[in-house]
Amino acid sequence: MGSRYRRFPSLQALVGFEAAARLQSFSRAADELSMTQSAVSHQIRALEDSLGQALFRRQGRSVQLTDAGRDMLETTRRTLATLDEGLGRLDYYIKPGSVVITCPPAFARHWLMPRLPSLRDIHPDIDPWIVSTDAAVDFSQSENDMCIALATDAGTGLTSVVLANETLGPLCSPDYRTRLGKRRPSPKTLAKAELLHDESWDGWNRWFETVGLEERAPVRGFNFSDPGLALDAALAGQGVALGSHTLASRALAEGRLLALGPTTIQRQEQWMLRGDPDRLRNDAERRFWDWLIAQAGKGST
Repeated sequence: MGSRYRRFPSLQALVGFEAAARLQSFSRAADELSMTQSAVSHQIRALEDSLGQALFRRQGRSVQLTDAGRDMLETTRRTLATLDEGLGRLDYYIKPGSVVITCPPAFARHWLMPRLPSLRDIHPDIDPWIVSTDAAVDFSQSENDMCIALATDAGTGLTSVVLANETLGPLCSPDYRTRLGKRRPSPKTLAKAELLHDESWDGWNRWFETVGLEERAPVRGFNFSDPGLALDAALAGQGVALGSHTLASRALAEGRLLALGPTTIQRQEQWMLRGDPDRLRNDAERRFWDWLIAQAGKGST
């Protein structure tokens, strides 16, 4: 069985057809494409023969589209526009300074994005391509140079550095802190507050156990599958999140979020930077790697 695409006209013929239809002239199309009028006429004739119908009505030196030609022009324009867009995207794979990094959406939004101005100041030639997903990265089946993930091990055959531990504690906006009263809120006060829940991990119950409160955490309050959204809600003054101090580090430093007391809990997983050792031999990838480590307050290894 032959390919379904065998009847497709050549790309060159479509380009010639689009130019002739737009300019309503074979000669002007030839000038635009740096071809002879005879070559354009030959392309159009071959295209019409392959389709089995006329696309133009010849009227002296001018041409006009037939009904079939107008239909074909719409298809051709969409096809060429899609191809042009797709070819343009390929430029990013080979442009100097391009580094592909994958990390969870919450990490990208709350930790990486606020630090990108520093990258531009230090390494203006590096342009990271940030892929935000919680899915695991298979370096053998992707274009990723490196990834950041919550993990318990370095990963097989990868270069790996621990960027930060995952420490969690109650966080809220200054406005919401004021609503809780003048004194530091006690665990019982927090149990009555509007808690923001991260459904990916039952942290509130563990936090209340840590501070000696035996009752289970209240189930009321907004629930989020993305811890970044829980932080967003806390920033908006919608309640108290059991938030990651790593993700909230910039907001805590700037006073946009406040830590409610010294008690924190820690996850077993750590924020780990992993990379393909072969790709880390490239200059841009290595400099971006070292910049990430420096931003996390670690020494380069």
